[in-house]
Amino acid sequence: MEPVFATAWTGVDSAEEHIQVSDDFVEFSNGVYCDSLELASGPDKKKVGEEARSRGMAWACCGMRGWRQNMEDASLMLPKGYLSGDWRDSALFGVFDGHGGEQVARFVVRRLPQVLADIPGPDAETALREAYLRLDEMLRQPTFAAELREMTLPGNEPQESAETCGTTAVCCLIQDNEMILSHVGDSRAVLCRQGQAVALTVDHKPELPEETHRIEAAGGFVQEGATAMGSGKEYRVNGGLNLSRALGDLRYKSDPKLKPSAQLVSAVPDTTRVQWQHDMDEFVLLASDGVWECVTNQQAVNFVRTRLPPPGSRKGLQPVLAELLDMCCASTPAQRGGLGCDNLTVVLIRFEVRLGSLGFCS
Repeated sequence: MEPVFATAWTGVDSAEEHIQVSDDFVEFSNGVYCDSLELASGPDKKKVGEEARSRGMAWACCGMRGWRQNMEDASLMLPKGYLSGDWRDSALFGVFDGHGGEQVARFVVRRLPQVLADIPGPDAETALREAYLRLDEMLRQPTFAAELREMTLPGNEPQESAETCGTTAVCCLIQDNEMILSHVGDSRAVLCRQGQAVALTVDHKPELPEETHRIEAAGGFVQEGATAMGSGKEYRVNGGLNLSRALGDLRYKSDPKLKPSAQLVSAVPDTTRVQWQHDMDEFVLLASDGVWECVTNQQAVNFVRTRLPPPGSRKGLQPVLAELLDMCCASTPAQRGGLGCDNLTVVLIRFEVRLGSLGFCS
């Protein structure tokens, strides 16, 4: 069966098309590095997404290119019955924020369901961790170069290697009364529990002590630099990537003496298992950093919670997500010092039944 929604969007009419954002670096006279990003003359606020409802759950996705000339975000929504193998009774949702090109994000969206299906259960945390590592290894293999090239949409420069492009990956696997989170990078998962935001992931940034220790142990360094718009400071691995974990980005994983968990940039995800609090948990948000750099976890929860229609309502969830993205998108690049100029993607998973096995009630 085909996924309900497993596509990235470019801002053109076909939701199956996708183009890349420049991710080169320039050095200023003070030695500070900054992303060399070309912005469009105005934000493209066209939204593309999907929504559905089944067995006590509702879910929706919304993506917007915004100020970037191209769209690199991708998302995945697979309800119960769409995965195979030992995971047929599980649902899988994900957000993937590509960088250096759209290819790796699209590759992961295409390949993740089958890779996961090939891994036996019942330990979902181990399976998701193994799936991430298998995907990263596949990106190294010449046999997948042609497929990676296929991920390039018309008008873009083809990529046959994941040396300089990669993606974040935040996934939520729902099983009966549990949610298993797996993530690399700074796409984030947040739970609404009785109106309070509960962070389910921690962004993988080079300045985190644990990440810095690994980077330096691998012979690298963490350099302070400017944000993409030069409006603030952020930290980069060897002066380049502003993430400490990602899929792809193979130029940071080239030491054959080091395990995947010890490379400059690691593909090993953090995993978290969350037990449902059926009378308290309301929804989960998965979103790219284009959203989280504009709103706090609590602000996002408040915004969505106060606008959601009643459970079971004929009114859709997508309009709420579209309104959130519009709120995050800057009116001008200078409005918030460059914040609000990134691609924006959010997935909402809503629990409409509070009794029994959430998402899988008969």
